[in-house]
Amino acid sequence: MGTSLEVMCELLVGNLESGDWLEALIFSAIYLKWINTGQIPCFEDGGHPRPNRHAEISRLIFRELERIYCMKDTSLQEVLSIRKIHPCFPSFKAEFTASVPLTRIRDVAHWGDIPHDLKQEIKHTIQNKLHRNAGPEDLVATEAMLARITRNPEEYSEAFVEQFKIIHHELKDFSMLGNLTEQLESIKESFDDRSLSALTLFLECKERLDNLEESKDALDKSIDLLLKTAQSLNALREVIVKGLESSLRNDVPDVAIAMRQKWRLCEIGLEDYSFLLLSRFLNALEVVGGAQQLKENAESKNVSSWNGPLGSLFVGIRQLGLSGWKPEECTAIGNELLACKEKGLSEKEGSEDGKAVWALRLKATLDRSRRLTEEYSEALPQMFPQKVEMLGKALGIPENSVRTYNEAEIRAGVSKLCTLLLKAVRSTLGSQGWDVLVPGAAHGTLIQIIDS
Repeated sequence: MGTSLEVMCELLVGNLESGDWLEALIFSAIYLKWINTGQIPCFEDGGHPRPNRHAEISRLIFRELERIYCMKDTSLQEVLSIRKIHPCFPSFKAEFTASVPLTRIRDVAHWGDIPHDLKQEIKHTIQNKLHRNAGPEDLVATEAMLARITRNPEEYSEAFVEQFKIIHHELKDFSMLGNLTEQLESIKESFDDRSLSALTLFLECKERLDNLEESKDALDKSIDLLLKTAQSLNALREVIVKGLESSLRNDVPDVAIAMRQKWRLCEIGLEDYSFLLLSRFLNALEVVGGAQQLKENAESKNVSSWNGPLGSLFVGIRQLGLSGWKPEECTAIGNELLACKEKGLSEKEGSEDGKAVWALRLKATLDRSRRLTEEYSEALPQMFPQKVEMLGKALGIPENSVRTYNEAEIRAGVSKLCTLLLKAVRSTLGSQGWDVLVPGAAHGTLIQIIDS
């Protein structure tokens, strides 16, 4: 991966300094994703760049990306591209920028009470590769070997297994591939009391959700807990985004830059998890009746049952804003959703009762929400396809991977929730539950032919 990072550094830093960076960012995001997913394998090239060289290059690129990210005139497309790039770089904590990092693997390769064949395998498949041209495949190889040596508990000494587990953890840390909980735990020490309370609440909700058994009795609890987890996630992400607002100073110490990298990856990880929560909430809502149940509740003037779905949509819209996508519009929509929840059926206009006024106002807000989310969903396909196809063809990437590249990036959950709520509110108003795709008028004679 060393040569790949050097290419990225030359491509990104050179273009970033010249101010012509959008194309470089898009190509880099595509290339690095394929590196990290193994579509582009990393091989030794005869050089000997230790992992600290990877870490130093990563730090240099991270600084430049953060500088651009925090500029006021950075476009939405550039922000989205940078967010795709950040998770692809290795960590540059002090232990990885040391002159001889990740030395534990060398000691394990010479462990006294393991077979000679295993020593040679560790040396040639992990140690040498790691110290010459570290890449994502080293973590894969380490995970596979860890599974082997822990398969039979009595086969290898406890001390050896423990050291190998530490190596695996160090490589996960270096590759920045820990799960969300591990990533958040790693930044806990940098939080103040207010931020720490937000982190604690989210982790507690997430743990309860992870341990919740799937059953019919647990469904109602699941919906409530999904919403509470999403709301606590929103509060935590707002804290982290606030801490990342200011740009990096030129004299900022390396340890502070390394911590900022962790904060940024946690912030991006929270965004990813929020859309997973939204998808689960939508599925649970469909199970308990979906749009039809919401319509029936509204007709019986029980609009409080809409608070959960509207709260979930509020979180989804807020997440788009925190990611830099039209934040002012996201804030305005969020305020409208809150107003609909708070006022309920209390407003009346002329002969219209409270239910009709509430439904009409909510429909306008939902239409506005869906326009916003569809614009976001369309932005990525407009940015990437041509360049994905061009780079994929040049690098020999399988056609299926090229074709499906964008599908994995689109956040469809918010738009789907808007569609469900719109269907329910239109039914409440007595209108058709259909969208007009192409408005217009038709003239002529309609002839219906009935088969005899």
